[in-house]
This record gives sequence, structure tokens and C-alpha cells, in this order.
Amino acid sequence: MKKRKRAEKQTLHLGCGMSKIPGSTGVDINPESAADITHDLNTFPYPFRDNQFERIVAENILEHLDDIPKVIEEIHRIAKHGAKIIISMGHFSSVDSFTDPTHKHFFTSRTFDYFIPGTDLYKYHYSKATFKKHNVWVGPRNPTNPLLKLMLTLINKYLIFYEKRFAFIFPVGVITFDLEVIKEK
Repeated sequence: MKKRKRAEKQTLHLGCGMSKIPGSTGVDINPESAADITHDLNTFPYPFRDNQFERIVAENILEHLDDIPKVIEEIHRIAKHGAKIIISMGHFSSVDSFTDPTHKHFFTSRTFDYFIPGTDLYKYHYSKATFKKHNVWVGPRNPTNPLLKLMLTLINKYLIFYEKRFAFIFPVGVITFDLEVIKEK
């Protein structure tokens, strides 16, 4: 068995498909993917020990899974305190979110507020897993078109207003969350 360097074990790439992050541990249900571990992410527990990862990336996978609160709890379990969690998927305004027949969920800038203490949605206590929200960004990160760049800057500055009033007039495509795992020490 090939031994990995410590730094390589610290990033977990959930639903990596054929584009696994270099140096990460990739997980995918498809045995033909670039994954190191073939696992159905709807099956719990995930095949990792508690507090194992410093960074977890979930790209275009959560919308395919059955039980989002349970997935978030599992991510919380296998992440270390302070771990960085990057989650990206289609924004609810994207036609692609509704086109794919395997999509089961749609996400807004407030979807993960149920796991963020201090937000108005946290009071519903869907889970004991808690996170800190560092950033939510809709649309492409580095657009080259100056008009699009200006529009995205305004949209992201007034994100909830945008989602309530303009999301279907000017759909953005993608949403990315930058979260941090909070655990009691």
C-alpha cells in the first residue's frame, strides 16, 4: 500500500468524479471516477474516523443526496475543529438546477444558516452540528466581463434582496459556501 504524505490526507474531496483535487482523498459512488474510495454518500457513517480532515470540499454533490442535515452532520463528524468546508452547487435560480433529473435539493444563500449559530434559522435546531459562515458567493468567482463583474459585486453585496426579487430575472448559476467547523473543545 502506497503511503501518503500527511498533508495529502488532510483534504477530502466528496463527489470528486473525474476531477479530484490533487493530493486530496477523493470519494465518489462511481467506481470509474478518480476517487480513492468508492462510497455512496447516502450511506452513513462515512468510512472515516472522527476529526480526520482539515479541509472538505463538496463540489456539485449535495444536491444529489437524500438527507442534507445528515450529510452535514457527517461532514461535521469527520472534520477537525476549525476545518474549512467548501461547498458549491447550482444556485436555485439556475435552469441547470432544475434540468438534471437527479437533483433532489435546491440551495439559497441561507440554506446552511440552520447550522450557523446567531442566524435566524438556527433556532430550528435541525442538527447539533455547528459551523461559522465565512462567505457565500453566487456566480462565477473571476468573471472577465466588466459588466458581469459589477453585477455580481452588487448581487453579492445585497444577496438576500437579490434572491427574493431578482434571482429569476438574472440567474447566477452557481453558489459557493465557505464554512468553518465549530466543535466544543
